[in-house]
Amino acid sequence: NIYAIVQGGLDVSPGGLREQCLAEFTKRDHDLPGYAIGGLAGGEDKSDFWRVVDLCCRNLPEDKPRYLMGVGYPVDIVVCSALGVDQYDCVYPTRTARFGTAF
Repeated sequence: NIYAIVQGGLDVSPGGLREQCLAEFTKRDHDLPGYAIGGLAGGEDKSDFWRVVDLCCRNLPEDKPRYLMGVGYPVDIVVCSALGVDQYDCVYPTRTARFGTAF
């Protein structure tokens, strides 16, 4: 199954790109097994990044998985889990483990 990927950069303004994308996806919710939060490159300011995740999680259905693409730093996993994210993937833990560090 394929998740719908919520895009929109850092735009969390009312009626902005993220809200437009979320509104269209929620119209199609019955066809979707889950949602991915995308469009974040990892170089954003943490407060801006977390605002995007918060907006998405508040507007996505609670009964479907919410997957945050490319996020694997421990602090981000803790904060974003508290905001409502269910799934993650990232190369960071694997790359770090190659040099003897575990989380």
